[in-house]
Amino acid sequence: MIKAVFFDIDGTLYSHKAHQIPESACKALKELQEQGIPIFTATGRHMIMIEHLLGDLIPFDGYVSLTGQICLDRQKHVFYKNPICQADTEKIAAFFRTKRRPLTLIEENRRYTNMTHEKVSSSLKNVSSFAPPIEDYCGGELYQAAGFFTQADAKELLSCLDHCKFTSWDEGAIDIIPADGGKTVGIQKLLEHYNLTSDSIMAFGDGDNDVDMLEFAQIGVAMGNASQKAKAAADYITTDIDDHGIAHALKHFHLI
Repeated sequence: MIKAVFFDIDGTLYSHKAHQIPESACKALKELQEQGIPIFTATGRHMIMIEHLLGDLIPFDGYVSLTGQICLDRQKHVFYKNPICQADTEKIAAFFRTKRRPLTLIEENRRYTNMTHEKVSSSLKNVSSFAPPIEDYCGGELYQAAGFFTQADAKELLSCLDHCKFTSWDEGAIDIIPADGGKTVGIQKLLEHYNLTSDSIMAFGDGDNDVDMLEFAQIGVAMGNASQKAKAAADYITTDIDDHGIAHALKHFHLI
């Protein structure tokens, strides 16, 4: 029996084609809550961007943000944090300062970048986002670093990082997170917080960075517009986000 549902945001809940959450998805999520089924985000986004995209349209019951590195409850109070270790933070900061590649550093309440670049603008435009200020890194705890370069460049950087890994969310864009992190880890922490178990959840996603949570959930649903890796990891493939994909899947499993 499904007792909670987790949703990726970009390309799953939020349509970058229509620049909004489909009305059918809003209605479906509200219906889930009315039936006593809590809903949660599971996204690579910082809360700044979650609020920018979603506003107060849907009152989620909790948030897995920054690819699982920070978890918040319904009131947006942080109850779990997993920063990048100090040794790797210093190496990432050194790379950041060379300005060899565009890199955005993400702290709990702040984002900043080292340079602008055509790839940055293109990648951010694809996800209805905007660049943070160009500023120097001042030594705060890092939870994620967004690199706007190829996976080959990412492997070069990661070769000197002993406790990190990367996930891809767009062509030419990657997120660097702790090796022991990920959406599934964040989901597990949220499940513990709400006394839920993995065999009672459904998860929706569309990207390569959703693969682990689609495999982890009792029912993993890939959007019709999902990557091939996400579709291969899913138990069910629904229709496109702009073709009522979320509502279609929830009706298919008789949750609404």
